[in-house]
Amino acid sequence: MTRLQEETPPDGGIRSFADVADVSCARSVHEDRHSPSARAGIPAAFHGCQAAFLPDLAKVGEMRQTAAAFLRQCRVSEPVAGVVVLAVSELVTNAVVHGEGEVVLRITVAVDVVRVSVTDHNLAPAVLKEAVPDGESGRGIRLVNAISSAWESSGKETWCEFQYARAAG
Repeated sequence: MTRLQEETPPDGGIRSFADVADVSCARSVHEDRHSPSARAGIPAAFHGCQAAFLPDLAKVGEMRQTAAAFLRQCRVSEPVAGVVVLAVSELVTNAVVHGEGEVVLRITVAVDVVRVSVTDHNLAPAVLKEAVPDGESGRGIRLVNAISSAWESSGKETWCEFQYARAAG
């Protein structure tokens, strides 16, 4: 299981580190921990998490766990977090299966949007496919398209966003 730990560096920002290899998470150093929203437990305007790894299907499950832990730490609601974790699974799988070289997963959480970005060294963009009914693949990007507010692939990077309203607290 992935655990995220926080520490406060000398510059006053908060940085969080996961105890899995090559994963780092950070809150914006611009967060005022004494602001009304911080005292009310509302996350900072920006949180980020990044993981870099070599293509390996075993990493898909690890990245789901890392994403879920990070989103819990950012206090993203369970329904939104579940959909984001599903997108992480699909985009990481796509990069591992169809990408080239190192895969980098980035998750950013802002006040009303979660963004998931996956990069690799393949210059060909991810595309929506029509999967055959009994086919074992070809549905991942279509699923990301259906569950996200927006998505795009430029080659190297495929990203998606999830707009959500933060619950009043």
